[in-house]
Amino acid sequence: MSMIIVGIVLVVLALIGAPLFVVIAAGALWNFTRDEFLSPVSVSENFYTMAETPILLAIPLFTFAGYVLSESQAPNRLVRLSDVLLGKLPGSFAIVTLVVCAFFTAFTGATGITIVALGALLYPALRQSGYQENFSLGLVTTGGSLGLLFAPSLPLILYGIVTQQVGRSYYEKADVIAETSIDNLFIAGIVPGILMIVMLGVYCWWANRNNPQMSVQSSSKSKADGEQYSIAKAFKDAIWEMPLPLIVLGGIYSGYFAVSEAAAVTALYVFIVEVLILREIPFKRLPGLIRES
Repeated sequence: MSMIIVGIVLVVLALIGAPLFVVIAAGALWNFTRDEFLSPVSVSENFYTMAETPILLAIPLFTFAGYVLSESQAPNRLVRLSDVLLGKLPGSFAIVTLVVCAFFTAFTGATGITIVALGALLYPALRQSGYQENFSLGLVTTGGSLGLLFAPSLPLILYGIVTQQVGRSYYEKADVIAETSIDNLFIAGIVPGILMIVMLGVYCWWANRNNPQMSVQSSSKSKADGEQYSIAKAFKDAIWEMPLPLIVLGGIYSGYFAVSEAAAVTALYVFIVEVLILREIPFKRLPGLIRES
């Protein structure tokens, strides 16, 4: 009976406009009180310990790096690079959309940011290339969610932190040894993430196999000043963005960086490249980006 009452209260809170995190937190806290292994005091201690975890610094740093990338011309450069590599395949622009959206979601940690940042670039190009409206909308939305499986996925970092802190207290009382490694979570997300991109890419190719005009090169987005990009020029333009996965993954798995340190290096690298070297982000725009991220 009490579960029904609590459920009704939570639904009412959601309907009257309470923030979603409040509704979820209220339901979680109520469930904590029903767990025989967890006491309210233990939950409070875990919250405090979690807030002091140094790895939490990785979340705002990676998010800032993602916002800076999305506000620069990096999306255009990555799309052009994918253009010249995949442009002759049927449905290639759809595959490019999946890859680029997945890359940006990995850094921003939220599909909404990717849809806002890249939707205005990719959706009109998809429509111009002949893709149907529903297919184009679904593709951008789906592509954004794929990046949540790749490092430095912020949801994976947050999941690892929560399970480390809460799980440690729970399993100590249950006499069980368990530990969640964020590095292992990153590794675990690689294969399913790639498989999902491959399966969706195969579907895009199959659905458009009889429409060869639906390629990246048929879109005006793949041209600059009326000239087709060469592979060498596309690689040269994207040369600063290409090392990012190596910096994050290579730094973490080689043991040179912890996750929080990799986030700091990534944020610094993106700042130097986009603000100081390429100068695509003016200094007066930085306070707004920091506030938004």
